[in-house]
Amino acid sequence: MDIGLAVGGAFLSSVLQVLFDRLAPQGELLNMFQRDKHDFRILKKLRMTLLGLHAVLSDAQNKQASNPYVSQWLNELQDAVDSAENLIEEVNYEVLRLKVEGQCQNLGETSNPQVSYLSLSLSDEFFLNIKDKLEENIETLEELQKQIGCLDLKSCLDSGKQETRRPSTSVVDESDIFGRQSETEELVGRLLSVDANGRSLTVIPVVGMGGVGKTTLAKAVYNDEKVNDHFDLKAWFCVSEQYDAFRIAKGLLQEIGLQVDDNINQIQIKLKESLKGKKFLIVLDDVWNDQYNEWDDLRHLFVQGDLGSKIIVTTRKESVALMMGGGAMNVGILSNEVSWALFKRHSLENRDPEEHLELEEIGKKIAEKCKGLPLAIKTLAGMLRSKSID
Repeated sequence: MDIGLAVGGAFLSSVLQVLFDRLAPQGELLNMFQRDKHDFRILKKLRMTLLGLHAVLSDAQNKQASNPYVSQWLNELQDAVDSAENLIEEVNYEVLRLKVEGQCQNLGETSNPQVSYLSLSLSDEFFLNIKDKLEENIETLEELQKQIGCLDLKSCLDSGKQETRRPSTSVVDESDIFGRQSETEELVGRLLSVDANGRSLTVIPVVGMGGVGKTTLAKAVYNDEKVNDHFDLKAWFCVSEQYDAFRIAKGLLQEIGLQVDDNINQIQIKLKESLKGKKFLIVLDDVWNDQYNEWDDLRHLFVQGDLGSKIIVTTRKESVALMMGGGAMNVGILSNEVSWALFKRHSLENRDPEEHLELEEIGKKIAEKCKGLPLAIKTLAGMLRSKSID
């Protein structure tokens, strides 16, 4: 397949994944649209339509070179997805603007600059305008969805190729830690510090959108030599969307190396005893649940650790960070310069760039379009690398 076609398809898939993340059922965007059931249905309809189109994307990419109608369909889909992305970005920008305004107002009234997304409200004018644009975009996407049958495009779900989110582990690839030196140093510093208020346990939320590198950052500090020497005990657990206190406690016990059974009471007692009097570091990766009572029940298992114990919580949700308390660490996107350096490392590894100048030209454009998301950059770099080798 032509490199340009392959990478173009991969980029479209990557953009769709970002949209799925931002339109997640438990995501912050829904909080801004939950004025009534109709508003909720708009975003749900957009997400479901995009999911249906994404399901046939792989087959369309394979057929576009031999079928000009499929190629045209993909071009129109790219335009429609770009429009959807721009609309979501427009909402995100407005939310950010409101949050900054709220912080400035809070600074004038209190000493606490934090503003909850739940307290923000889009203006009626902005809200109605964006709703009209979203409805128009959905109509375009639905027209493209109606053409799937005529183009004989097959869903990857029918062939058993449905992708699932893989649970994270603490194993880190040094090449993944790119452009995050300052964030790594800051987080290591916070792990090694003693709480100013004398609390034995400190929770550090690490917040950012999907694919921005929260888990990679947590892995980097988890495996840092100074961090290893500082803590008596470490454990890592990927929580993900299905929050289950029993599963978390059981997983942490297994990480510590202790035997477990299926009695939830005994597991919680054993975990609490194993942490008692020890300075520990626990990472809870990919947390979505923002129900305070459930978090408070789990937190009680950790309160008897030694002074300086820390818990890192990575999350995409601002509401989770606010619930955890403490100062959240926000992970932003990479600069264009760092994005290109990361893309080059994964697409041209062990090859002379001078012999692949055509890849460099394509690569710089792709890296810029990835909008600073390391996961998207590495995915597309791998695609470009494999296609160029073929």
